[in-house]
Amino acid sequence: MGGRAVCVLAAILLIGLALRFLGLSFGLPNVHCRPDESTLVHRALAIGAGDPNPHFFNYPSLHFYLLAAFYGAYYVAGYLAGVFANVTAFEAEFLADPSTFYLIGRGLGALMGVGSVWVLYGLGARLGGRSTGLVGALFLSCSFLHVRDSHFLTVDIPATFYLLVSLLFSLRYMEGKVARDLLVSAIFLGLSASTKYNLGLFAGAVFIAAIERNEPWRERGRRLFWVVGSMAVAFVAGSPYVLLDFAAFWRDLSYEQLHFARGHEAELGRGWWYHLGFTFPLGLGWPLFTAALLGLGRWAWRPRGLEWPLLVGVVVYYAVAGSGKVVFMRYMLPLIPLLCVAAAGLVAVVGRSRRGVAVLALLVVAPTAWSSWRHSELLAKTDTRVLAARWIEERVPAGSRIGLCCASDYGYPQLQFDRHALQTRLAGLQNAGFAARRQQRLLYLGENMPSPGYELIELRAVNPSGFAWIWTGYGVERLLREGVTWVVVHESPDLEYSRVDSSFIAELEQVAQRVVLFDPLLNDRDQRLYDPIDAFYLPVSGFASIDRPGPKVAIYRLNELRL
Repeated sequence: MGGRAVCVLAAILLIGLALRFLGLSFGLPNVHCRPDESTLVHRALAIGAGDPNPHFFNYPSLHFYLLAAFYGAYYVAGYLAGVFANVTAFEAEFLADPSTFYLIGRGLGALMGVGSVWVLYGLGARLGGRSTGLVGALFLSCSFLHVRDSHFLTVDIPATFYLLVSLLFSLRYMEGKVARDLLVSAIFLGLSASTKYNLGLFAGAVFIAAIERNEPWRERGRRLFWVVGSMAVAFVAGSPYVLLDFAAFWRDLSYEQLHFARGHEAELGRGWWYHLGFTFPLGLGWPLFTAALLGLGRWAWRPRGLEWPLLVGVVVYYAVAGSGKVVFMRYMLPLIPLLCVAAAGLVAVVGRSRRGVAVLALLVVAPTAWSSWRHSELLAKTDTRVLAARWIEERVPAGSRIGLCCASDYGYPQLQFDRHALQTRLAGLQNAGFAARRQQRLLYLGENMPSPGYELIELRAVNPSGFAWIWTGYGVERLLREGVTWVVVHESPDLEYSRVDSSFIAELEQVAQRVVLFDPLLNDRDQRLYDPIDAFYLPVSGFASIDRPGPKVAIYRLNELRL
C-alpha cells in the first residue's frame, strides 16, 4: 500500500472511530436505555465470579467470556492501582454505579466496529484493488446502521467482525491456496457463530472457498471435513455449555426459533420485504443501498471469482434471516459490510479516474454519513430518563412512595430503592423462586447502599407473579390512601413500549399537579421513524424534530387536599 493510500485509510478509520465513540456513554447510569446490554453484563460478571455456565443460551457464550476477561483485567488494574482494596470494593462500585462496566463493553464493541472497517479494506482490495478497498472502508465507516450499533454492548458487531475476518482469509486461501488461511477462516467462522448463532449461515461461503479448487472430489471432501471440524471446535470452545448443559441450550434455542417465526410485539410481515423497504434504505441510505444492489448484480453477472462465496453468503443469509417475522434492524448487520464492498466495486468501475471515484464515493456516502453524525450527536445529549432521575433525587425526599405508570420498564427513570423496598423485593423474588442476588448484595452494603432510595410502586395491567410492589388496581384513590405522593409517567407517540393508560392519566390530572415534563421532541410536525419493535428511544430518521434521546417523562405530585 502506498503512502497516500495509508493516509486515506487512516483518515477513514479515524472518521469511523469518531462516529462510534461520540455518544458512547449515552443513557448512563441508566442501564435500561439499550435493551439487552444488562443481560451481557450480568452474565459476564457471574462467570467472573466463578460460575462458567452462563445458564442462558438465547445467545451463544463467547462474548460473555470475553467480557468477563475484560472485567477481570479491569479489577486487576484497579487492585494494583489501589482503586479496589478487594473484590467487595469492586462489587460495591458496580452496585453503586455500573457505568464503567457498560463503557468497557461498549468500547470493546466500538473498537470491533472500527476493526471491521479495516478488515473490509482488505476484502475490497482483494476483490477489486486499492480503490475498491478504500471506498468500501469509507462506506462501512459511515454507514448508519453499523455506526449506530457499534455504540451498543451487544453481540451483533463483534459477531460481524469475526465474520469479516473469516471471509478475508477465505479469499486469501482462494488466491494463494495456503492451508493455514483456510484454517483461520474456519476458526473465525466458528467464533462468529459462537457469538451469534445465525452467523453460522455463512459457513457455505467458507465451504465454497474450500472446494473451489479444481481437484478430485475425494480431496475436496477431506478438506471440507477438517474445515467443518475446525468450525465446530471453535464454536464449542467459545460456547462449551451448549454441550455441557445441552437441555438448557435446547430450551433457549427452541424459544428463539419459535419467537423468530411468530414475531415480536407488532405484525410487520416477513423480513424479506420489510428489510428491503425499511432496514436497508435507512441503514445505508438510498444512494448506497441502490449502489449495493447494482454491485451485487455485477457480482452475479461476472464469471465465478472471488466474489462468488460472498454472493452465496449474502443470498443464503438473507433467505433465512428474512424468512421470520422478527425484523429487528440489527438482524441485517452481517450483510451491511458486504453490501458496502459490493457498492464500492461498482463505484470504482463507474468512477474510472481516481478523482471520479472519490467524487462519486462522497456523493453516495453523504446521506448515510450525515445520519450517522446526527444520531451520534443526539446520543451524546443527556437522556430524558437521566434528567428525570436527577430531578427526583434532588427534590423528592428519600423514602417517598413513587408510582411508576404504566408501561415498559425501559421508559422509566432509574431510581434506587430504600432498605424497606429492597427487603420487600428480596422476599417476593425468593418466594417466586428467583435467586435475587442483586437485592442481597445491595442490602449487604448497609450504610453504603446507593442513595437516595425510594419505595417504587409499579402500576401495571397484569401481575402474574403476584408481587407486592406491582399494583394492577391503581386508581388515584388507592394511590392517595396508600401514601403514594409522586407518579412518574413515560410516553412516546412512536413506540408501543410507552403507550399510556389514558383513562388513568385523565383521572390523575384532576387531582395531581404535573410538576415537570422532560420532552425529547422539538416539534410534533416532522415525521420520525423508529425501529418499531426495539425499545430504543432514538429514531432512525427524522432527527430534525428530536432534541435528545428518551421518551417524554412527566412527574406528577399528588395532593390529597385536591381530591
